[in-house]
Amino acid sequence: MICAAYDLLDCAAPNPEPGDLLNAMRAAVAKLGATILGELPVLFQPHGITCVLVLAESHLIVSTWPEHHLAHVDLFTCRADTDAEQALQPIVDIVRSKKIHGQRIRRAMPPRQTRMCAL
Repeated sequence: MICAAYDLLDCAAPNPEPGDLLNAMRAAVAKLGATILGELPVLFQPHGITCVLVLAESHLIVSTWPEHHLAHVDLFTCRADTDAEQALQPIVDIVRSKKIHGQRIRRAMPPRQTRMCAL
């Protein structure tokens, strides 16, 4: 299972087009080996976007803060075929982040036999 939060700092392109950000997120999900069930991009005025991908295995959310040259990424999935940092590279590339701060979050889980996802 991966539960992680990433701060993409010093972004040279902190306000990408919604379609470009969604494409980068889809590429990240493909690298994770997860399945997209739904998508929701929300644009803010005067700028900024939050995109949510609902996954069969949980979710990926990216929120941009152009005025601060940053983006926040929240990833929660019970399935990962690759390292999360490597999988998220398309998102890092689209906002052109120069510095990344990431942290894994330990979440309580029920005993293995009652889990909905195979870990």
